[in-house]
Amino acid sequence: MSDRTDFLHPDLEPGELERVERRLRQSLAHEARKMRPGDRLDAILQEAHEVGPATGGTGSRHWLAPVAAAALVAAIAGGAWWATQDTSGTPGPPAGSPSASAPSVTGAPTTAPPTAQTSPTGSTTSGTGATVQAALPAYFVGPIGDTTPTYRLFREFVRGELPRAATDADRVQAALAVAMNAQPYSNTDGYLQPWSGTTVSSVKVTSDTIQVELSGPGAEGFTPEVQRLAVQELVWTAQAALGRGVIPVRFQVAGGVTTLFGSIPTDQLFTRPSADLSWRDLAPIWVTAPTRDQVLPAGTPVTLRGEATVFEATLQWELDRGTTTVGSGTAMATIGAPSRGTYSVDLGRLSAGTYTVRVRSASPKDGTVAAEDSVTFTVR
Repeated sequence: MSDRTDFLHPDLEPGELERVERRLRQSLAHEARKMRPGDRLDAILQEAHEVGPATGGTGSRHWLAPVAAAALVAAIAGGAWWATQDTSGTPGPPAGSPSASAPSVTGAPTTAPPTAQTSPTGSTTSGTGATVQAALPAYFVGPIGDTTPTYRLFREFVRGELPRAATDADRVQAALAVAMNAQPYSNTDGYLQPWSGTTVSSVKVTSDTIQVELSGPGAEGFTPEVQRLAVQELVWTAQAALGRGVIPVRFQVAGGVTTLFGSIPTDQLFTRPSADLSWRDLAPIWVTAPTRDQVLPAGTPVTLRGEATVFEATLQWELDRGTTTVGSGTAMATIGAPSRGTYSVDLGRLSAGTYTVRVRSASPKDGTVAAEDSVTFTVR
């Protein structure tokens, strides 16, 4: 029997392709052993939003000629190095993700939003020059759905405008501006506005710090815990927008003010908590897919995905079309509290209509709702 390379590439010597393949596998294994993944969940999800639906490509496998194989080895090795860099020197939790189960923003595995969605990307031209619309990660302080109420952080991907050749500082500043304006979600989601009347004057990004100058110290009338979370929402947002892992944030307030909300000193570095303590900041339940107001094609399988820090990893879900419940059941997160896991539920092929999916957890004490999150989307 002739060697398979005879018909794949007549210029190759018998067995040469196998040797190249073997070297390729060895190189990949070598690079994999050296990898120390950093926290890039938010950046990955942001890129997934910006790209929108996948187009073209069959996903078929192709054998490589020796030169192409060598190039692939170099590219993969370089890509592995780039993806694992964390110039902060601080090990990243394994994100939310608030997140995503390749490493999530909190340390739990999660997945990017499905590609069957409307793309939030686009471009426009303003009076100051060309700009682009991008999906920016932003964190908001909101109620978790219990009766107390208890507040924690929720992440959204929201459209924002960036210069076409945006710098790291541009991306961070644009994302912070979005996070500080909770107005679009205050009525529907109960997100608070602790930064009302405050703007981001400037952002400077160095190799080990994100420096943020604010126009004011924040709004009055919030509890100490909400004030703490308000600072953390800017920290999580800045780190997510930059996409370099857990780089500390330093704040400065215009006019020489030395505190945030009148009680939190600015002469310190702020960062997110470690993965095992992420429950202090992040809401117990997130629905990450479908996304808010997403439009999905009728007849396409719909998958519910999210993150959770709940008792015994147990969740209940409900799917409503208008006022009619069309589906319900239970789901299991990949790990229970206090760790943060991910969950996934196949909702099947849905007919045209507007749907709301709700995911909740029950109190182990009395069975009441301990936390809940919901998202409304459309199928057409």
